[in-house]
Amino acid sequence: AEGTFDTYFNLFLNGKVDSGDYFEFLRKWFDRKDDSNMLFLKYEEGRKDTRKYILQIAEFVDTDMYPARLLADDEKILKLVLEHSSLEAMKQHPRRWCSDRTGYKPFIRKGSTGGWDELLTEDQEELIQKRLDEVFTKEELEFLGEQYHS
Repeated sequence: AEGTFDTYFNLFLNGKVDSGDYFEFLRKWFDRKDDSNMLFLKYEEGRKDTRKYILQIAEFVDTDMYPARLLADDEKILKLVLEHSSLEAMKQHPRRWCSDRTGYKPFIRKGSTGGWDELLTEDQEELIQKRLDEVFTKEELEFLGEQYHS
């Protein structure tokens, strides 16, 4: 797409991007986080300990089968999952992980957490915080993580 980051930011803040309103999307799923058929994941936690995160997902899918299968044979399958879901593997095959858009080369970002502070102005940070404060309580923002509250 053409345009500046500032243009995109304003569209994002108002929910006028392809993926819709991020804040409302997060709100709807947050309201379901304690449902028995819901596993609420936070990217930052997955980056801290990917192995633990994958096992958590496997246990959620099938407590009896998947964790044991991942850990069998000296963790053979778990090692493959870690390898194929790594940032390096994703960068080798970006089309597997990015939406297909005519005329645009798919890319994988840095894979780190944070980074928003490199792009956002102080005013933009305040606008995002204001929107978060409208949609979530202080306690909910604390649950989501430090990046969601000031």
